[in-house]
Amino acid sequence: MDDKIIDRIRGTFLGSACANSLGGSCVGLNRKDVLASLSTACLRDYSPGLSRSFLPDHQPGAVLADTFLALELAESLVANGGEFDAGDLRGRYKRLLECDRFLASGPGSSCLSALRRNVDGGSAVNDGSQEATHDHGAARAYPVGCLPDRVDPVQLATDQAKLFQGDSRVWAAAAVLAHSVSRLVRGDRLDTVDQVRGYVRREFEIAGAIDERFAEWWDDVAPDLDYSRPAHELPYSLVNVSCEVNEAVPTAVGIFLIFRHNFEEAVCAAACAGGDTDTAAAMVGALAGAYHGASAIPKRWLDKLSELDRLEKVAASLVDLW
Repeated sequence: MDDKIIDRIRGTFLGSACANSLGGSCVGLNRKDVLASLSTACLRDYSPGLSRSFLPDHQPGAVLADTFLALELAESLVANGGEFDAGDLRGRYKRLLECDRFLASGPGSSCLSALRRNVDGGSAVNDGSQEATHDHGAARAYPVGCLPDRVDPVQLATDQAKLFQGDSRVWAAAAVLAHSVSRLVRGDRLDTVDQVRGYVRREFEIAGAIDERFAEWWDDVAPDLDYSRPAHELPYSLVNVSCEVNEAVPTAVGIFLIFRHNFEEAVCAAACAGGDTDTAAAMVGALAGAYHGASAIPKRWLDKLSELDRLEKVAASLVDLW
């Protein structure tokens, strides 16, 4: 354990929360409408929800459902010494469903249905519906990657996803995101094209062992991207992100990889990509935060971020587990 790892654990939480809020202003709009509605300067800072977005009442700096879900998972892991306790997490999400602040934070009907079904004693559905394949089960998995080495991030991320969603594509996506964060927190570098290709191959193998369908989507994104130099704009294949897990997670990772040299560039690119911008940005923020650390996050974002004290406390508690 050293100061760099501590900075990267903090960066994972704070980066994801900042990005989640930044992307909250234009959820549901396509990229063309986002660019037409916001100036370039506005995309560099928090903005109120746009009138035609899914969250028109979104307030600058307010964290959204993805952050609340991840915080509950992280606090459950901390309370149980880094172990996964299904009953404890179920109870936390039950209380979350009774929280007005969470319900106003844009969880979406598919996420709410999956959570309510579980806390009411029902089984997770595996019928190919949006409830079964929604990306919320994967997007909240990043705290698992901040746990110490005695924890298997792949297994734990899979277990938490299984609790609420029955589709193994979600399990694979959660495992890949958690394992990616785990390796970045520990200092893995992605400076060269070969290092990026190695990372993509490693996570492809992890995904394929859980669900080959998700692995195919993961593999489809990587060859289309140019990792040789910092990106200046989003390629067409990474815009208008769907909330379906097969598309959402590989796309978010793709955005992170081509903008990996700069935390702010990566997060801003995801926030204005169009589609499921809050969740896509939250995943990019977790990855970029794990890679660059909290020291790379703009102070102007942290100064306006809600739940900052809670996020810092959770990150510190995870550090204590090490």
